[in-house]
Amino acid sequence: MKIEKKTVQSGILKLEKNVQITIDQDMNVPDTKLDVEKVVESRGEVHVDEIEMLTDRIRIRGMFLVQILYLSAEKEQKISCMEHEFALEEFMNVEGTQPTDAAKVSVDLEDLTVSVINSRKCGVRSVLFFHIHISETKFVECSVGVEQKDKVQCLYESTPMTEVVLYKKDIQRIRADVTLPAGKPNIREILWNSMQLRDVDVRMMEGKLLIRGELFLFILYQSEEEQEPVQYYDWEIPFTNELECSDSQENLIGNIAVTLGSHQSVIKPDEDGEPRNVEVDAVLELDLKAYKELQMPVLKDMYANNRKLRLKTRPVKFENLIFQNNAKTKITYRVNSEGNPYKLLQILNVEGTVKIEDVRFEENGIATEGLIFCRVLYIAGDDGTPMQAKEVVIPFEYLVETQSVSPSNRCEIRGVLEQIGGYVVDGNELEIRAVAGIYVTGFAQMDMDMIEDVEELPYDDEELAQIPSITGYVVKPGDTLWIIAKRYGTTIEKIRQYNENVEEPLETGRKLFLIKAMDAVIGE
Repeated sequence: MKIEKKTVQSGILKLEKNVQITIDQDMNVPDTKLDVEKVVESRGEVHVDEIEMLTDRIRIRGMFLVQILYLSAEKEQKISCMEHEFALEEFMNVEGTQPTDAAKVSVDLEDLTVSVINSRKCGVRSVLFFHIHISETKFVECSVGVEQKDKVQCLYESTPMTEVVLYKKDIQRIRADVTLPAGKPNIREILWNSMQLRDVDVRMMEGKLLIRGELFLFILYQSEEEQEPVQYYDWEIPFTNELECSDSQENLIGNIAVTLGSHQSVIKPDEDGEPRNVEVDAVLELDLKAYKELQMPVLKDMYANNRKLRLKTRPVKFENLIFQNNAKTKITYRVNSEGNPYKLLQILNVEGTVKIEDVRFEENGIATEGLIFCRVLYIAGDDGTPMQAKEVVIPFEYLVETQSVSPSNRCEIRGVLEQIGGYVVDGNELEIRAVAGIYVTGFAQMDMDMIEDVEELPYDDEELAQIPSITGYVVKPGDTLWIIAKRYGTTIEKIRQYNENVEEPLETGRKLFLIKAMDAVIGE
């Protein structure tokens, strides 16, 4: 007798590990750039280009980009900028990994310090935290029936299961052209730019993904007239793109993370040949996961009334998606300009990142604590250094409402900065307003025994004689039609045939008339 099986793809988180590395490098000033006197602003970005899975370790290859905005050593102390790419290739010991596993790696950049060594060289020191998540794809074989049901009674149980339909990475390019308004002078050089993703939404459609959002672009630039002060401007660039994805379906549950990858903004001439346009080219990196909820009719038990069936089972493990919630919280935070004798005049740009620091399971949901790491570029009342920068760390708390959560459940939580901006309250205080998105997906570990094989054995006369041909039975607590039919060598159909209005759950104390359904055996 052969068991019919159906395979369901499931993903299991095998392990998590955090690895810290320190960067201590020098970056030389390019020949075309002015000498460095003082660093005004610095920024670092880590891009992971390749992850190679090995036995008990992984290889990560990527790039660490450092950009600085600085005052030159000239008498006029002009504003200038430079950047440098440091190649990254790290082998990290992660015990338990296999080449067939899948890895997700996110990187937090902390304590970036850029110091001036001399007018043509800067020192770069930073700590990179690699958060490594190793997942294993499991193919769960579910027993769903029997090929030849020769007088075999089968019990099925509708079992909820979550199938992983989509699990891959992809990219989407965003290209756009923006133009300076009439009141702004032409662009000679872009000194500094800040590009941020805002309010991104991804919807799953048949065979494709619909990606909507906004690119926020801020530029600081030198105009063609050098005697003019440094100029700045910003744009909100909405986009709507479609990405082909053959596995995408409207009825799937998506868990899609979108981050801004490599990007650049380049000066372009307008229709009159004037350098007033900026061409934007950005890469969106998509971590795609999609799930399908199934009700699988799993074969839980079976018996035959003309022979014995000895069932062989095996334990299986899989994960079920139990909840998903995308929450947003507004945050307002005021900062005093302590230690700075110069008044705040105007905020030029605010950018930041969200980091979830702590998670607690509570009765009404998941309590999260996080930080927003902000960098504020502003103008101060300092004639020597009017353009200055300030780092601000904003704490926040938020309760993400979910169904009841058990400590044994696994939650994937990510924080996303949806919006951020700021303004000067007075000369000594600034206010930052932000919207943080908290995306939570919860999974439950499921364990069950699956029927693997069946051994068929004949009944002997003594076993047959122990089962009476006719029985008057009184229903006991916990009884089901299946339990009664299997114990007394009959079938559920026979019980219903000789008893009126038999429905489950059975009423305790009810009397049932049972007829043994083993005639073929007795007659042999």
